[in-house]
Amino acid sequence: MSNPDITLVPIDPADGDLVRSWIDQQTAAVRRDLAGFPEPNPAASRLRLLSAPASMKIERWAAVADGDVAGHITLHMFEKDNRHMAECDLEVRPDRRRDGVGTRLLQFLEERVKRNGRDTVIAYAVDEIFGRPGAETPGKHFAAKHGYAVGDTEICRRNDLTGVDEGELTERYAAAWKWAEGYELVEWTDRVPDDVAEGVARMEARMWTDPPIGELDIRPAVYDVDRIRDDERVRREHGALEIAAAVRHAASGQVAGYTSIRVDPGDEDSVWQGDTIVDPGHRGRRLGTVLKIANQRRLRRHRPMVRYVITWNAEVNSHMIDINEAIGYRPFFRELAVQKKLA
Repeated sequence: MSNPDITLVPIDPADGDLVRSWIDQQTAAVRRDLAGFPEPNPAASRLRLLSAPASMKIERWAAVADGDVAGHITLHMFEKDNRHMAECDLEVRPDRRRDGVGTRLLQFLEERVKRNGRDTVIAYAVDEIFGRPGAETPGKHFAAKHGYAVGDTEICRRNDLTGVDEGELTERYAAAWKWAEGYELVEWTDRVPDDVAEGVARMEARMWTDPPIGELDIRPAVYDVDRIRDDERVRREHGALEIAAAVRHAASGQVAGYTSIRVDPGDEDSVWQGDTIVDPGHRGRRLGTVLKIANQRRLRRHRPMVRYVITWNAEVNSHMIDINEAIGYRPFFRELAVQKKLA
């Protein structure tokens, strides 16, 4: 390993050359490591530099060598809860790997995490790309070498909407509603209606406690309507579209489940499935199926040219995986959630 001549600098949104090189570095990494996965969206990448949720502190640093970005790190640090941890990304441009850039970035990342009063780093590394035997997955080896233990395993799935059998989907949707008698669907775009906002906030909080998290040190979240509204502000500033739905128990008015999809600005190929959750007291009524099919159909009305919806699930979350695969999702790659406790 060499001692790379690099300079670590914060990514300044006003520095056009730096931002452009940062996006180019990420694009090169995706093309090398995950061909077929969406490449960085230049518009979304630039807009995310300009605003962040009030509930989160974000730091982005670039390793610059010879005027170009050789790699970068991003730290996401929650401010209302989970103040012990940082979720982090580290990536090195393919032609600068194995010369110490990654090690230098990781050392700096851990210093920044500790300086921000945190003692836990959670990061992600591809373990296996399905259908591509022998594909290199250097991130997992790098993580293990530097003391990061596997805390959980997730599968990234992709739904090719051009291959979905709409007749079969219609039958599945109708059958699900027979189980969901006594519930009603509430749909919206961008702004959660006031009459379900508290219920949606409660569902978002459950996303931190209900899905399997393995050995990851993730603790309950503080989620309220103010946080929901601030998330909406950030999406507007990022130029993103949210398509979402909830199911509500008609007799009690209680929000029983929730799902959302995010569409980044200018993206007409791939979109991102967000949280989907059903309250434990309302499970067993196929509400998850109702939510996923209804919201997928609304996406097709809003963005008819979109081809792929991308999601992640814990590998052991068999119930949600069954729902996803029934409506068209297929495995793309396995990802390891790795964790390290800092001294």
